[in-house]
Amino acid sequence: MSEEIKNTVEEEVQETAVTEVAETAVEAKPKKAKKPEPKKENFFKRMWKKFVKLCKDTYGEMKKVVWTSKTDLVKNTKLVLFTVLAISIVIAVIDVSFSFVINKLAGLIG
Repeated sequence: MSEEIKNTVEEEVQETAVTEVAETAVEAKPKKAKKPEPKKENFFKRMWKKFVKLCKDTYGEMKKVVWTSKTDLVKNTKLVLFTVLAISIVIAVIDVSFSFVINKLAGLIG
């Protein structure tokens, strides 16, 4: 029985030693030195660079635009104006009709 206790105690001591060695090895890892961050540019310089990039990108996109011809532009403008005028007339007729009906009904009531 005493031998069993000795064996058990020895096993526990070995396990503890292994655990301590492993913990020490984990702690012993050297930490990597942080690289110093490069100094940021001035706020105005950063904004100027962004503005210049925006202008260059916009110029590049504007070169890709396909513009309509003058005849198509005039034709589409006339179409839009005619449509707006027609819808305005329809709304005006409906408005006058409802006003007339409501005034007649109001005249009958009182």
